[in-house]
Amino acid sequence: MGSLIQNTVFGKSRYKINTYIGAVADVVKTPELLSTKLGISVNRIKFFRIIGNNLECSIIGGIYNFPHSSWLLSAISYYIDNDGLATNDTGRTFRSATSLQKIKLNGLKTIGDESLTNTSLIEISLPNVTTLKGGFGSFRINPYLKRVILPEATFSEWSYSGIDSCTSLEIVYIPKLAVLRSGGSAALNNFVFSGSKYGFKIYASPLAQTSYLGGVDKDIAWAIANRGAIVRYVTDFTKPENVTNLSVTSSYNTGFKLNFTPPNSVNGIDFYEVYANGIYQHDIKGPNDIVAGLEKNTNYDISIIAVDNFYNKSNFSNTTNVSTSNLDLDLDAQKFLDVSLNHDLGNIVNNLVTSLKNSGLWNKMYAIYPLIGNTPFQHKFNLKNPQDTNAAFRLVFNGSGNHSSNGYQTNGTNAYANTNIIVNSIHTFSNAGLTMVCGTNNTPVTTNSFDLGAQKKSTPWEAYQIHLNHGASKNNNIFVLGTIGISKTAINDARGIHTVSKTTDTEVKYFKNKNLDTVASGTQTGVIPPLNYYIGCLNNGGGPFGYSNQRIQFTAFHEGLTESEVQTFHSIIDTFENNLNRKTW
Repeated sequence: MGSLIQNTVFGKSRYKINTYIGAVADVVKTPELLSTKLGISVNRIKFFRIIGNNLECSIIGGIYNFPHSSWLLSAISYYIDNDGLATNDTGRTFRSATSLQKIKLNGLKTIGDESLTNTSLIEISLPNVTTLKGGFGSFRINPYLKRVILPEATFSEWSYSGIDSCTSLEIVYIPKLAVLRSGGSAALNNFVFSGSKYGFKIYASPLAQTSYLGGVDKDIAWAIANRGAIVRYVTDFTKPENVTNLSVTSSYNTGFKLNFTPPNSVNGIDFYEVYANGIYQHDIKGPNDIVAGLEKNTNYDISIIAVDNFYNKSNFSNTTNVSTSNLDLDLDAQKFLDVSLNHDLGNIVNNLVTSLKNSGLWNKMYAIYPLIGNTPFQHKFNLKNPQDTNAAFRLVFNGSGNHSSNGYQTNGTNAYANTNIIVNSIHTFSNAGLTMVCGTNNTPVTTNSFDLGAQKKSTPWEAYQIHLNHGASKNNNIFVLGTIGISKTAINDARGIHTVSKTTDTEVKYFKNKNLDTVASGTQTGVIPPLNYYIGCLNNGGGPFGYSNQRIQFTAFHEGLTESEVQTFHSIIDTFENNLNRKTW
């Protein structure tokens, strides 16, 4: 009776739930089992209870350390330590806990070897960790990991790797860590960031500029040279002011457009974090950007945080309320809009997709590049499979072409896009089709300028290409599929919709603006190029050749189409370009 009185105040328990652990209750069924996992006495665990497959409890008696490998290979989905009681991690604690999506370990001072390796974490934020232990690093092989936030880390015992093989990495914040691998040799200076995403940002300590024999930390230097890492040495910790006039200007099915005045910041503003109902969504660059990935017909409270060039964060802005729309859009159209952030063109994209499906052409397309929006990011996605991977045939832009709402303006010198589509993986000698929309009638820089295609760099010159070299002295217009080519001198205006199609191995047809223009016949020889299609030039045996200077507004790679199918396809494209107000023919 005495203990009951001791632990209650006016009939209420003085214990509060401070520890939440997800998806483990089917295994960790009792306080005794949990005490073993945490390396503490069972008497320190109070109010142990199971809710679904999750458990929660109150841990009393002060701090504790995670035992080595305590959650190794576990199905755990989250670990939240609200009171910051876990202060030391001895290693491999959550290794290969592949379902782990969230941790809150604000009391942790030391993180052990491979403790957060091979999880599903998107962000690792350990605000009070000072020491990174282990020869193999702490955060390896996390395919979804975008951010590693270690504001107080000052010492690393890593001697081999660290944050390597994290292929989604965007931000590493280590403003006090001068040396990333204390025991590493120069021969292994690629291991901390090996396999990481190209172009991620490192917010580093100024001491890292001279920590390796008077030069830049070797792993940071490697990341700059080999991963295009953007490094900013943090010299000022002044937070930006808050955004105070946040509002919503447009609402879409799964997103909306924000408006606000950028706040004052001594270090400049880099981006803004967007929160919906208190949950982080993604970053935007500034006013009038689109927030995406929400549920349609749903109400949200929206706020943002300003982040400066040194990753200092403001407090939350004012909150504004918005309800997403409830339009009946095709699922493929909606997916493309969500990924490419082209929500303001929803009805136009929806009409394009539904028209292609209703006409039976959708399934004949391998890749479609509408080139809408005004950024390289918006232009790169394949309408048929809008994922940001090479396997989904996303465009990778090279050179200094211009991206605008009118399409992709090439420059005649170095601008082109790699489609990641290998010619012989989709096309054959008897079944192949290419379509391109050209919005300009520029005189080519040379007679050997190409707008789209690939060819083997030896005879016979098997080529799959569109070549609108109008007005030049030779090779005015060439449309080739395989070794059967069309050479024309009568086309004096490149503007319009162009399709080259083969439905047999002995004949190729060229169409312009719905009309069958020319038919060529011949005997097919050679092999189909095992090369990627390029847009804006020719992939000539594995490298760019003959840069175009036209504005390319739409491209598609498809099966060979019949004359009636081409006419239908051109009508759909014509409507699409007209709806975008960028039709020039």
